[in-house]
Amino acid sequence: MTLLRTVGLLCLSLLLFVGRAHAGTILHADLTTGAEAGANSFADPTRGQPTTGPGLGAGAARPLSFGTADFLLNDAGTALSFTATVFNIDFTGSQTAGPNDNLVAAHIHAGGAAAATFPVVWGFFGTPFNDVNSPGAPLLSDCTAFATGVGGTCSGTWDLNEGNSTTLAAQLPNILAGRSYINFHTNQYTGGEIRGFLQVPEPATLVLVGLGLLGIAGIRRRTV
Repeated sequence: MTLLRTVGLLCLSLLLFVGRAHAGTILHADLTTGAEAGANSFADPTRGQPTTGPGLGAGAARPLSFGTADFLLNDAGTALSFTATVFNIDFTGSQTAGPNDNLVAAHIHAGGAAAATFPVVWGFFGTPFNDVNSPGAPLLSDCTAFATGVGGTCSGTWDLNEGNSTTLAAQLPNILAGRSYINFHTNQYTGGEIRGFLQVPEPATLVLVGLGLLGIAGIRRRTV
């Protein structure tokens, strides 16, 4: 109990520190394989099983992918910073033997209340790539592969006038209304393999989000 209490207090202290130093709106997304319906449904019974497809060849069975993402909208509403960690998606094309799990693009999607689908509004891996102030812009990537294992991390900042035929300023109402999601696309699931809606985190999630925000704080320090 003493150890758990100590860890809890430490995490709470970190969260309060980040909150004081970087006031703004906190958002969180759980990246799951059950978020989307349709032809590329994440509930497809072939998920994790050998698959074939145009240009893919026979694919070996693989574990389901998953991840989390934390976001911080600054108090002025002019920048949305994020950090995401994803498992069981190949960030380099060489983390696994087969091509099915290769990451081909990653974006934030958003739309209005009446929208049937949410278009790409900001890309941070592959095309479109809209993080124009990122050091990874020449490589079209805000992402870094794990040194060992399968997956990687992504981090960047969506600035006020950036976007894919839109801007952060125009999309803020959709984001704050819960009508936006972060999406990772692979060879096997070109429509998106995992995604998660940006939402205000539940109280039980805040401690973990606080740790993620420390990473975002570091991003902001490097980009200002």
